[in-house]
Amino acid sequence: MMGSEVETLEERLKSSLVHLHAECAILERMVYKNKNQHRRCSYFQYLLKVRRDMRLLQSAKLEELLSSCFQVITGKKPKQKVHLLESLKWRKCDAGKPNFIEQLHGVARLLSQMVEPMLKAACEISILLARSFFMGFSMTILSLLARLRVLVQQILLDVVSVVNIVSSISQKKQSVKLTHEGVEVSQELYSEV
Repeated sequence: MMGSEVETLEERLKSSLVHLHAECAILERMVYKNKNQHRRCSYFQYLLKVRRDMRLLQSAKLEELLSSCFQVITGKKPKQKVHLLESLKWRKCDAGKPNFIEQLHGVARLLSQMVEPMLKAACEISILLARSFFMGFSMTILSLLARLRVLVQQILLDVVSVVNIVSSISQKKQSVKLTHEGVEVSQELYSEV
């Protein structure tokens, strides 16, 4: 990928994540304000599942994972790039914690599984709308679910692209020049296949 395409991808992901956090805040507020009236209904249970998935996504710290990936892709900070590429060789059992690419795989899996509860919630809410019950609530939640679904699908698409780019970079021989206190060192990294 060209540098401009990577920058565009990075900016699109950052923008999507900002919008996603704003939509999550709206969802949290809507659930909080309406839980006493609607909590036993099936449509509200689906909304709670959507909220749970959004909280899981926020706890995954996707921004940090993506910044690690973009450091590997762009190579702006050579020391960190070397460390991150070396960490890809570790397995979960070695370090006790999955490396950043395995964590990103988990986030992609979560993003792909988030769509189903959104669709079920939207179907249930559309039944309310068809019966002319809670019109304001129904319209607000439907539009919110639509925006969330679009953002989640776009983020999933971009995350998969980032994972593919990092995987292809990690498979190639890398040569990195490190400079420390005026001393320049060249280091070559090989993938372990």
